[in-house]
Amino acid sequence: MAKRNDRPTLATVAERAGVSIKTASRVLNGEKHVAASTAEKVETAAEELGFRLNSTARRLRAGGRSPYIGVVLSDAGDAFQARAFAAVEAELAALDLRPVVTVVGDDPDREEAFLDECLANDLTGIIVIRAHPEAAETYARAASAPGIRIVTLDPAVTGPGISVVAGDDREAGRLAAEQLLAHGHMALGVIGDLSPSLITTRRLQGIQDAIAGRTGVGWRAYMREDAHDEASAKNVVAAWLGSRSAPSALITLSATVTQGAIDACRRLGEWPALVGIDDFPTAELLDVTVVDRNVESLATEAVRRLRSGAEPTDSGGGKGRLGEGGNPHPSETTGRERVDDGVPEFDNALCVIARGSGEEPPDTR
Repeated sequence: MAKRNDRPTLATVAERAGVSIKTASRVLNGEKHVAASTAEKVETAAEELGFRLNSTARRLRAGGRSPYIGVVLSDAGDAFQARAFAAVEAELAALDLRPVVTVVGDDPDREEAFLDECLANDLTGIIVIRAHPEAAETYARAASAPGIRIVTLDPAVTGPGISVVAGDDREAGRLAAEQLLAHGHMALGVIGDLSPSLITTRRLQGIQDAIAGRTGVGWRAYMREDAHDEASAKNVVAAWLGSRSAPSALITLSATVTQGAIDACRRLGEWPALVGIDDFPTAELLDVTVVDRNVESLATEAVRRLRSGAEPTDSGGGKGRLGEGGNPHPSETTGRERVDDGVPEFDNALCVIARGSGEEPPDTR
């Protein structure tokens, strides 16, 4: 009989039910050809003792892989990453898989150590939501290990064996700028994220695309690329709004930066037009216009590729990698693309969610 504080084992369940360990194992593993009365005694004993089968050990003994999936974030406080992780976790749970998470912050060495641990413990795969800008080579090395699958939502993490499920960041920048230009704004303040980030670079390219061919539009004088958190974004916007030549509109290149900008506007009582890239929980309450994507669809596709090892193919739409010419990158999906495996295309289209802040003309400031 197990002591009150002992963790119950299969042997204690068998003893309580008055059967052999082999019989208890057969019942709890759902095997057939066990008498109903015997099965009932074993199940009752297991419930009374609070016994649960170690599904991980059982899977490994049967020659399967670990049910654990490594998940990498760079900033748990970033709204996009938090939304993406919640969606990925839900998709994994539906498949009886569980995430092992690291938040790397500004430490690429921590990211490398986490990947080493994932490989050493034979994890089934790794999903990268956002990586440190200096960590791309680390993933390329990890992807060369036998049996590991890596799927990333970060377009900077690429290479053989890595499947990229990423949004069209260049198009996101273009849509944000077009929204403000369409309402008459000619002086745009652009607040970026870390300048080495490929995502930031592409969003800036999209803004340039929107401005190309237009005269009288100023934005380079109001360009800041290194406002990577709420505090630094708030300081940038406060300095702009306190000057005599403040921009009439703001484009913020991440949800974190958007929240910092709004804090500065609220404190100063100045409300320039604003369009942010990536939605966040309080954006609707604050009437913030954003450019967003279907995060749940991204997560579904990432987990599907992790399980199947599928690589996307050219959908024939003629759209290049993130708006560039030529064929798409062989392992990157943008817009509404198709994986040629009988699974319907997933929704990764961008949209402008107009809530008011991006629709204010310049003369209402």
